[in-house]
Amino acid sequence: MDQPVDSPSQTPLPPEEEPLRKKRKPSGRLECRLGLLLGLAGLAASRLGQLWIAFDVFAHFTLQFAVMTLGFLIGCLMPRGKLLAAVVVMVLGLLAIGSWPHLASRQTHVLGEVQAGERALKVASFNTLWVNQDAEAVRAEIERIDADVITLIEMGPNKRRILDDLKQRYPYQFHCYDVDYCNSVMLSKLPFADTESRGKWAGPAYIRVKLGPEAGGLTIFGIHTIRFPHSQAQFREVSEISDVIEHTAGPRLVMGDFNATPFSRILEVLQDKANLTRLTNLPTWPSELGLPQIAIDHIFVSPGIRQLEAEQIGEPAGSDHYPVALRIAVPLTP
Repeated sequence: MDQPVDSPSQTPLPPEEEPLRKKRKPSGRLECRLGLLLGLAGLAASRLGQLWIAFDVFAHFTLQFAVMTLGFLIGCLMPRGKLLAAVVVMVLGLLAIGSWPHLASRQTHVLGEVQAGERALKVASFNTLWVNQDAEAVRAEIERIDADVITLIEMGPNKRRILDDLKQRYPYQFHCYDVDYCNSVMLSKLPFADTESRGKWAGPAYIRVKLGPEAGGLTIFGIHTIRFPHSQAQFREVSEISDVIEHTAGPRLVMGDFNATPFSRILEVLQDKANLTRLTNLPTWPSELGLPQIAIDHIFVSPGIRQLEAEQIGEPAGSDHYPVALRIAVPLTP
């Protein structure tokens, strides 16, 4: 009778191969625990901007730290494939953040209707990027958005020629090219009653226009703040411009590139000190991979102004920012 063949587990190994049997595959438990701690540390650091403004940079990545924390937490709970599960969750989370503004902008979401004694206005803000050479794409995107008033940030010399092409659609134009560090333009279908721009001062570079009675005397600020690592300067800039906005009479609208997200202390100061309401949340930067991760382009309004349509992003047209637009109702009487 044939002798039974020993199974592989019963077959003795040579002495030099015996340690290989005892060596266990890495579980990823340690890596997931460290990743979870890093995610929690990032979330904690994002709140420390309330104590020291330099930490406010972490607030810009609150969503990303939350995704990181969730990914590694799920990885820790998985019976096997811990690190792989964590990575998959994080990748899907970042894809979701980047897809969110595109999905939200696929159709118009109506939030209210214009009422008697109000004027509906579509407003938009677009950082066109100083080094962006595609002036025609920028012009086409401005025409596609078709806002009643649009603020253009970082309008470099190569893009300024399109203003003449837009004269028929936007007969009222105001720029601050003669002011240091400003480089912004305000285009409007409605006439200006007053204009102002400032560059070198304690606050950020800004452009300001006041519309006439057909728009309720609305004052519009176009703002571009400095960015990290100049957190202290950015905080001072926002504090100064908040004072200016607060002491501006009548309805006010503030928009532009603030280099700060809804989770930051910077925007919190602007909203509280200037008595404004932020209407924007969608990520607008960066545009390179088509998956913007942080919301730094915003629109704010003063009390009495209502939002009629939810915000939408446009096309970057060669910029590293997406434009943001929405529709509001402005009271025609005080």
